[in-house]
Amino acid sequence: MSLLPSFPAAMFATAVALLPRFSPIGGPEPLGPEPLQGAYEFIGVMETFERTDRGVELRCAPGVGVRIRFLSPAAFRVTVDRPGREEALLEHALVEREPEPVAFDLVEEAERLLLRTGAIDVAIDRAPCRIAVFDRDGAVISEDDPGMGIGWDGNEVRNWKSIADNERFYGLGEKTGDLDRRGREWVMWNSDTPGYGNETDPLYASVPFFIGVREGRAYGIYFNNAHRTTFNMGAGNHRYYSFAAEGGPLDYFFLYGPDVPAVVEAYTELTGRPPMPPRWALGYQQSRWSYTPAAEVLRIARTFREKEIPADVIYLDIHYMDDYRVFTWHAERFPDPEALLEELEAIGFKAVVIIDPGVKEEPGYRIADEGLDGDHFVRYPDGEVYVGSVWPGRSYFPDFSRPETRAWWGGHLAELADQGVDGIWNDMNEPAVWGKAFPLEVVMDDGGRSSGMKKMHNLYGSLMSQAAWEAARRHRPGERPFVLTRAAFAGIQRYAAVWTGDNVASWEHLELGIRMMLGMGLSGLPFVGTDVGGFIGTPSPELFARWIQVGAFSPLFRAHTVHGSSPQEPWAFGEIVEDVSREAIELRYRMLPTLYTLFREAHRTGHPILRPLFWHHPDDSLAYDRRWQHQFFFGETLLVAPVTREGARLQEVYLPEGEWLDLGAETIHAGGRTVVVEAPLERIPMFLKAGGILVLGEPVQHTGELEDRAAADRVLTVEAFPISGDGVFILYEDDGVSFDHEEGEYRLTRFEVARSGGSIRFVREVEHDGHDIASRHLDLRLHAVETAPREVVIDDRVVTADDAEGYDYDPDLDLLTVRFREAGALQVITIR
Repeated sequence: MSLLPSFPAAMFATAVALLPRFSPIGGPEPLGPEPLQGAYEFIGVMETFERTDRGVELRCAPGVGVRIRFLSPAAFRVTVDRPGREEALLEHALVEREPEPVAFDLVEEAERLLLRTGAIDVAIDRAPCRIAVFDRDGAVISEDDPGMGIGWDGNEVRNWKSIADNERFYGLGEKTGDLDRRGREWVMWNSDTPGYGNETDPLYASVPFFIGVREGRAYGIYFNNAHRTTFNMGAGNHRYYSFAAEGGPLDYFFLYGPDVPAVVEAYTELTGRPPMPPRWALGYQQSRWSYTPAAEVLRIARTFREKEIPADVIYLDIHYMDDYRVFTWHAERFPDPEALLEELEAIGFKAVVIIDPGVKEEPGYRIADEGLDGDHFVRYPDGEVYVGSVWPGRSYFPDFSRPETRAWWGGHLAELADQGVDGIWNDMNEPAVWGKAFPLEVVMDDGGRSSGMKKMHNLYGSLMSQAAWEAARRHRPGERPFVLTRAAFAGIQRYAAVWTGDNVASWEHLELGIRMMLGMGLSGLPFVGTDVGGFIGTPSPELFARWIQVGAFSPLFRAHTVHGSSPQEPWAFGEIVEDVSREAIELRYRMLPTLYTLFREAHRTGHPILRPLFWHHPDDSLAYDRRWQHQFFFGETLLVAPVTREGARLQEVYLPEGEWLDLGAETIHAGGRTVVVEAPLERIPMFLKAGGILVLGEPVQHTGELEDRAAADRVLTVEAFPISGDGVFILYEDDGVSFDHEEGEYRLTRFEVARSGGSIRFVREVEHDGHDIASRHLDLRLHAVETAPREVVIDDRVVTADDAEGYDYDPDLDLLTVRFREAGALQVITIR
């Protein structure tokens, strides 16, 4: 029985009121409202500070160290050292590099310190210690919440930052919901979530990085912590947003733009940029759970060739294995894997096989025995090897944090490569187990730190993909690897492409997939895709047709479906959808020169392939409107507005400022407004901006034909919309296979179009000629040319419509086509 009720309530309240009051920064508090601290402790008054060569080190009550270190004039790192806790900073996601020195001024003011670079001012209030960032005009970019700032509750660490009324948030990796993350709380904890919905969180991959846009100024925060983390982006309150981790240190990077592309560049400079993919990985890819036996795999591949539907890749799901034992082949279904893979290669197909981390617990099974002998499996704290259940039944799980284990695993991947396997598909690597509760107490080596799964869980999938990447580089150093993964953490872009997991065959998921790809692209993951048609369930013919049109622009273009579902190949939905699919896939292959160039941009800058409207139009408020979040830019000047609603044959499109050419109807629209265009089933609305240039290749059945075709027969088509101003596109080309481009073996060709008065000038100039390419035919297609030309001059030669190198003019389409062959490093075409 409690004795408290016998104590008069009024006397108890009076006694409490007379107790000394203390502020969270230490020392007596002035009379006034008493702070309500709850369970959290907060950083208090700045006690000392010391300038360093890169920033400043602070000592704040109660005995907390705060380090602020500049990486560049627009980027800095904040690390908080709590008393009595020495915690190693996470290094897994970061690229090793030594930042250049940053010049800054330290200004001591009565109430704050001011660190000033050429790009930003970082202000640190003294009492209490709070961090704010301003641009050089004094406008707030970001600021700690004045009452809370940085704090902790036991192992949890959290940073609260004030939220502006119009502040928007993007990124956070693989997330559902709207593209703008405002108003929800998001969790980073890799999870097996088949059939997820628009409210499901978390999913398979965790990227603790977001972009904030405040009054037109963009910044990014990467929270360098792999524990279960939470991002409250104004959910349930109008005062703050916050990010928190259940363990580990508070360590984050602040990256100022001032625009979104600059933030993505800074983030990918930290965590790495994607390597150039093998060209075949950009072709169409066909999968299901599962194509089996070998005869069925060959039937599917041959049907693509017979129906002349282009494709490059076919996948083998878990039924190719013997009772789900990794690194085995089922003796009856796949009795001669080398012969199968050789025959696929002969007809232009690459083979990608699924690899799960679970190793069947079975004495005499080579992989299990080797793993136990080599101490390659994760363990409980008492040293017992962990056993969980997944596809093979009772299973061990490799410790991919050990370089020795990655090398051992990679040796078996190399055996698959020797048999003819071309790519690796990592699945179930969250890691997933039946029951969805991989024990948190299980320990991984983690560089000798013996870290538990509270830290390592989110890293597991990326470490597994790192093992596959390292194996391919070691075993086939002259070829670019292709690795696809379901689970991932920040930095995965250095090793693998990522797909959005087990989605659903629904119109809602078609739209959700677009938003997820855009959000992942903003999170430093450009090589992304969805399961075209939806993994769970069977799409209607119309849904499959619309989805495969979106897939034609997706960086990863793969159709995939669940075990036991109806056939989901492009010909499985009737002749009309087969024709629509063939046309969409052919468009994908024709766009490969442009797509490959965009991948080179991603390789150099981290920029996504698919971009939201505000990427190129940040000052247009409608570019942020959720009504238009399913439109996207493919590169800089091609706007795509896919149809995502059942039965729609008209599409409402928002066009930002400028003039836009509807490539399907050859009509011109003024921007800064919405338009309604026809969108029959066979058409995906596409708009080329004034000055825009697209470079298209030839229709081929697979990318191998690009090398096989005789040079004299090759044709490049250059689509240009020179209605006003100038336009530039720099085409990137290399061998599509090796890493020789890193030694300068590539070609850059600059295409430039300018219109002035009644004349148009087109220039083709080779800017870098490190890759030998035989002379090709070029078809220059100039749109919006209202009258037939009086004169067409190629270099110094006047040509006519009758010449082999001449021109054609279509007055119905206002389209002028100039035909010529590449010659030398510089060619100039003038149209009057």
